[in-house]
Amino acid sequence: MKVIPVFIAFFSISTIRGSAETTFDCVRSSAGECLAYDIGVEDLHLSDTRQSRLYATFGNHYLIPELCHSRLEATLPTHTLSMAYGVDWFGYALYDRLHIHFAMAKRLSEHCALGAGLHLSSLYYEGVEQRNFSLSENLFFLYQGRRTDLYVRGDDLFATGWKGILGERMKPPAQVTAGTKFHFSENVSCATETVWREGNDWLGRFGFLYDIGKFQLRCGALGPPITPTFGCGFVGK
Repeated sequence: MKVIPVFIAFFSISTIRGSAETTFDCVRSSAGECLAYDIGVEDLHLSDTRQSRLYATFGNHYLIPELCHSRLEATLPTHTLSMAYGVDWFGYALYDRLHIHFAMAKRLSEHCALGAGLHLSSLYYEGVEQRNFSLSENLFFLYQGRRTDLYVRGDDLFATGWKGILGERMKPPAQVTAGTKFHFSENVSCATETVWREGNDWLGRFGFLYDIGKFQLRCGALGPPITPTFGCGFVGK
C-alpha cells in the first residue's frame, strides 16, 4: 500500500504583504514568506519530489468573514518531469477570485533545476456583467550546493492583466526574487531573499525552520515595514 505524506500546519501567525487576496500556503507565510519554504505548486524543490503529495490551506485575513481563502494543491512526479496542480479561492458573494495553477520542474544536473508555471485567474466583482480572466507565468532557476541553495525567480513577466471598468488593461507589476538558503544541519535551515517589484519597490525576507522529530518550528520577518511571522506544525504519514 502506497503511503502519501501529509503535512499539517496547525498554527500560523503572519501578516500578508501585497493584496489581501494573496493565498500563500501557511508554511511559507509563517517563515517570512520566503520562496525557499513554499510547498505545492510554488515549490522551488519540485524537481526533487519523489512521491505524490497533497496540500490543503485554509485561512482568513484580519478575522473578517469576507476575507476567507482556501487552497488545494497536488504534486505528481513522473520519470522526466515533476508536475504540480493547484486551485485556490478567495472572496464572498460580491467579490471573488479563483486561481488555477500548473507548474513543472526538471533537474538539469546534480546541482541545477529549472521550472516554470502558468496561472489562470478569474475575477468577479459586483457591477460587471461577466468574469474577468488573466493569464500569467513564472520562471525559476535553482542551484543546490552541499550546504547552500541559490535561486532566482521571476513572476508576472508576461501577464495579460485585467480589463478594468473603463476598458483599460491593468497588469500586475513584474517581480524578481533572488534568494539564498543555508542548511546548517539536516534539521536547521534559514533563507534570505531580496525582492524587486516593477516601480522600484524593494522588499526583504528572512525565514528560519527547525525540525524536532516530526514537530516543526518556523519563524521569520519581512519588510519594510518590519513584520514578524511565526508558525508550527507536524509531519506524519
